[in-house]
Amino acid sequence: MTALLLAAALAMAPAPQVGATLAIERPTQGPVVAVLGDVFVSSEVVGDVVAVGGDVELAPGALVRGDVVALGGSVFGGGSATGRVVGLGGLGAPAHASRLAGSVAWGLALVRVGLWVIVGSLLLLFFPRIVRGTGELVVRRPWQTPLIGILALMVWLVTVMFALAVTTTPLGAGCLLLAVGLLLLAKLLGIVGFAWLIGRAGVRALPIAWRGELPRTGIALLVMTALSALPVLGGSLWLVVNVVGIGAVVGTVLERLPIGLPFPRLATR
Repeated sequence: MTALLLAAALAMAPAPQVGATLAIERPTQGPVVAVLGDVFVSSEVVGDVVAVGGDVELAPGALVRGDVVALGGSVFGGGSATGRVVGLGGLGAPAHASRLAGSVAWGLALVRVGLWVIVGSLLLLFFPRIVRGTGELVVRRPWQTPLIGILALMVWLVTVMFALAVTTTPLGAGCLLLAVGLLLLAKLLGIVGFAWLIGRAGVRALPIAWRGELPRTGIALLVMTALSALPVLGGSLWLVVNVVGIGAVVGTVLERLPIGLPFPRLATR
């Protein structure tokens, strides 16, 4: 059922794109959907605009006669929409950060790096087993983990689309809040678990004083968030880390379920 709903949403889009920026520069009948890519709108769209794992930019003069939703991204720009404008659970580095003044962009980048190091340290201090288990799953299931992450995001997408459709009801609002909260939690744990793994792999390259679990994970987070600010490649690398991290978190949960799973060697023993 989930796959059918997602396929129907993508099939309705006049020009669906995967992993690339979708530019709408002339009047278009929606909905418009981009998967793991951004949407740039500079004209009129009659229908909804949805970016899954990307941002939506509404250029000045753009008009969307429907909802604008960035699932795993943000919505920005001087354009307008007649419906709701929602950005939920950013998966990548903000695409519009590079358009800010140099000093402001650098300041935001430093704040972002600092926040990730602090959050990562707190998660490792209070939930060490979960963080370690997430990182170890990436090693045990290097091929399954990204696939699980992609499928988990697809399920999350369908859930949020359903919640947005009935968000005027208490049930819809509750589903929306729960979906966003679960995504952000999986993202945090997954990225910190990935950083823990990177820190463990590079421990021999660090000075002895920095080889402890906490400092090496913090250094890995610092490097990862710094690399995510690089033009062109940074956003793609950060998105891959997000997908793998979310897949590791979901995979860890699935391993503990007492049921058979359709992923090779992933079912519980």
